[in-house]
Amino acid sequence: MRYSDFLKENYDMILKLVNNMRVGIWITDGNDRVLMVNDDSLKAGGLKRNQVIGRTMGELLEIGYIMEAASSRTLASGREESIVEEMGDGGSCLVNSVPLRYEGEIDLVISVERDISDIAHLENALREQKETAQRLKEQLRDIQIGTEEDSETMIANSYKMIRVKETAMHLGALDATVIILGESGTGKEVVADLVYKSSRRIGKPFIKVNCAAIPETLIESELFGYERGAFTGARHEGQKGMFEKADGGTLFLDEVGELSLSMQSKLLRVLENGEIRRIGAADSKRIDVRLIAATNRNLKKEVSEGNFREDLYYRLMVLPVVIPPLRERRDDIIPLSRMFLQRFNRKYGLAKELTGKALNELVEYSWPGNVRELRNMIERLVAGGEGNRISGFQVEKCISGISQGIDDVAELYVRKASLEEMMRSYEIEIIRDYIEQYGSMSEAAKRLGINKSTISRKLKAYSEREKASVKHD
Repeated sequence: MRYSDFLKENYDMILKLVNNMRVGIWITDGNDRVLMVNDDSLKAGGLKRNQVIGRTMGELLEIGYIMEAASSRTLASGREESIVEEMGDGGSCLVNSVPLRYEGEIDLVISVERDISDIAHLENALREQKETAQRLKEQLRDIQIGTEEDSETMIANSYKMIRVKETAMHLGALDATVIILGESGTGKEVVADLVYKSSRRIGKPFIKVNCAAIPETLIESELFGYERGAFTGARHEGQKGMFEKADGGTLFLDEVGELSLSMQSKLLRVLENGEIRRIGAADSKRIDVRLIAATNRNLKKEVSEGNFREDLYYRLMVLPVVIPPLRERRDDIIPLSRMFLQRFNRKYGLAKELTGKALNELVEYSWPGNVRELRNMIERLVAGGEGNRISGFQVEKCISGISQGIDDVAELYVRKASLEEMMRSYEIEIIRDYIEQYGSMSEAAKRLGINKSTISRKLKAYSEREKASVKHD
């Protein structure tokens, strides 16, 4: 007997049975026409039984009673299907439709609905929670990026920088004046941060002052403050200086070698007496400040030339830390490059990587601007080029301001080479750069808008000409 015939003969009994189930039940025939629907399904949908029975699922879709029919999918696929179905009154349910076959053909489709309103609410709450977490994560990332912009991580892979790091951590705990020496851009502020973080004063004020950035006419008021009415334009209530703001903590004077001789004398008095006097004040004030100074100048030479006080020089040189230039610690170049790459990838929402040749170019460069120059170059390479791979050609171009290809052309020009030969040389450099940058000959050809076979032929021809040239020489 066909399932549909059994349903017709026992309709009332089967309806009574399915009405006592805690789920919605739909039974449709092989033409997707509704034969039976139980009370639970009618409650969710909003129509009466006689308004549903006899209609096809397609007709119910047309009047907007349902948005999708699992039974229609089952008839199309011939297998069990599951969907989330929205009913006319706005309710939603999970629908599983199973086919019943008679002599190989689908005779009935039984669809079971389960109310998932609570689950939907939970999903919405979970989605909102995830969105909130993502926003917080992005905000934290922005804060981390901003923090990293101000204070860089100390990389110490080379032996010299490992010694600097160990020295800074050791001196940090001694609570005495420290002076950090090194060329411009070597990372003196990073070392100052490490000294502070290794000290007993961590968590207390840490004030940073760049002496070279403050005009000479303002430096005294900035460092020592002033009383009300001390000079024209002074704030009515007066102002604390950097030493007072750092009281109990640490003051970092960067570029201390830029101070005038008169300011050096006043700084010496603070170091010797532990007292400061605001401009316009009658009395001095005792302070407890740990001083960290830094300079890129050769202070011994400055003393001999009369530009720096000898007594202040010896007062500062109690605990010196000397940072070697980047060219003398090449083991730090690759980890520094990768750190900056990661930072600027996050900043610009990119996913660039440095090729092996790019890293080699970075290691070989002399870095007159030290870590600051490396940082700026990595940012230019990340923000300024296409593709996700930074090639050696791009690094060389960034370092010199012109590509190696142009240098080769210039050399050919000196040798009185033909225009065709110069153009061919530059063309090959571009092709090689694209292959390195995009990782394959196929991708390079796609980016250049030529066939892979064209690239292969040009490289082969150029290689053969180079070999012939070597033999001729």
